[in-house]
Amino acid sequence: MKKIINCKKSIVFVCALFLSVSCQDFLQDELLSDTSVDFVLNTPEGLESGVVALYNLERNIYEKGQNEWMISLILQNRTDLVIPRAGAGSLIGRYIWGEEVADFGTSARVGVIWRHFYRIVDRANAIIKAAEEIQDIDEGRRNQILGEAKCFRARAYFSLYRMFNNIFIKTEPTTPDNAFDRPQDKSSEAEIFALINSDLDFAIANLDMTTPQFGRYTQAAARHMRAKTALWQQDWATAASQAETVINDGNYSLVPNTKDVFAGDLNNSETLHAIVYSDGEIGGGNRNLIHFNLVARYDKVPGAKYSLENGNRSLGFLTLNDYLRNLLKEDPNDTRDDGTYYISYYTYNDADNLPAGVSLGDTIRIYDQFSTDSGERNKYYERLNPGCLKFLDEAADPSSATEISNIMIYRLAETYLIAAEAEMELGNTGAGLQYLNAVRNRAGAADATVLDEAAILDERARELAFEGQRFYTLKRRGVFVSYVQDHGGNDNFRTEIRDRVEPKHVNWPIDQNEIDLLGPNYPQNDGY
Repeated sequence: MKKIINCKKSIVFVCALFLSVSCQDFLQDELLSDTSVDFVLNTPEGLESGVVALYNLERNIYEKGQNEWMISLILQNRTDLVIPRAGAGSLIGRYIWGEEVADFGTSARVGVIWRHFYRIVDRANAIIKAAEEIQDIDEGRRNQILGEAKCFRARAYFSLYRMFNNIFIKTEPTTPDNAFDRPQDKSSEAEIFALINSDLDFAIANLDMTTPQFGRYTQAAARHMRAKTALWQQDWATAASQAETVINDGNYSLVPNTKDVFAGDLNNSETLHAIVYSDGEIGGGNRNLIHFNLVARYDKVPGAKYSLENGNRSLGFLTLNDYLRNLLKEDPNDTRDDGTYYISYYTYNDADNLPAGVSLGDTIRIYDQFSTDSGERNKYYERLNPGCLKFLDEAADPSSATEISNIMIYRLAETYLIAAEAEMELGNTGAGLQYLNAVRNRAGAADATVLDEAAILDERARELAFEGQRFYTLKRRGVFVSYVQDHGGNDNFRTEIRDRVEPKHVNWPIDQNEIDLLGPNYPQNDGY
């Protein structure tokens, strides 16, 4: 313990890097000695421990104690595909919270995301600098450490840029000498993408396409991210090349059935990167409430109780809207809303409390049209609206609100859709349709014959809804406001979303607490 207490630099770095290590481990004197600044920054084993700490940090914002819907669901609350029915997320989705730089939604919700990713940046910076300077290390081992750390930094900056736009980049770790330096202005888009592209290009050159430990960053994940960054830069050729390399490499493939994409621990041929919560995998992880938000409270219907077939325990704060439901219904053979990605109906399963006139296993009535009674309408959205099953833990106790399922970050179906969009922009309609239809055919849907922006956005909606991609995609294509105005909420519920959305909402406000820590002239996003 004295080694840390008596070393100023140890305090800064070790506290920063290992803050998320469990209290039980952190309080062991022997472990603290082993994780001194000398160990972390000057030994291969220490640097590898630092990389593991990054995986732990990446994971913890999804957990119950970190407002579990933060990353994966806060972005979905303001898209054209959902109904933000109730709860804290609904206040974000209805443009009530997150409208002022100092309101609770910004400080306690949006601001957490800013701080989370900058914390990852700072810790990755420390590992990168140390790995570049360390002596007596095998070059392959050095480059593996650097490749993973640079994936973390690239994803963090890419996420920050897409959400907040006015961000600053730094590549030096925080030290006692620079801890109070403040950026005076945002970084330019060219500077931001130069660093992101460089980090990912390094990872592509030095990481293997696959990894023996599920959950670690790979060359495939880096190429997928590089394709995504290329879309933002309208570098269609690079986007196509990177996506097609992953598709054609042979290590990855679309799983045959949509029911298998999110099954089990996600360790399948389609997963490019997942955040792993399984016990013993890269540090472990805690339980989350993500799925709890996404399926209606069917248990409030007499004759229904929590069960796996109905989607386990649920609260229904964020659910599918009619626009997404209608996209899924366009092809009657599309399997994605057939209890695989989405659940479109619930069944009576409580034999002891069945209402008169129904039998065990009957479908609970789904309203095609509402009466003028608002109470009936509200009960429907609370109890019966279709939900999303992508975060369901099939092994969980159906009566438990919390789960410990792994979380999908990047998968091959999106890689196909990136390739389709890039080929469309390059004028290669035939190639683009092949990639688009590979995703459709896996879901049992017929081939599309037209390839345009609407076809790309519609297929991304069907395939990727609730995976944290939609907000970014609409913003990148320049149609966020128009799509929310046309499709947000439902015609009879949460229509205020369509009226409240404004051009400023393509960027999120920077928390006033963060602005106060930056230089006196640091720019807030327009409109806030």
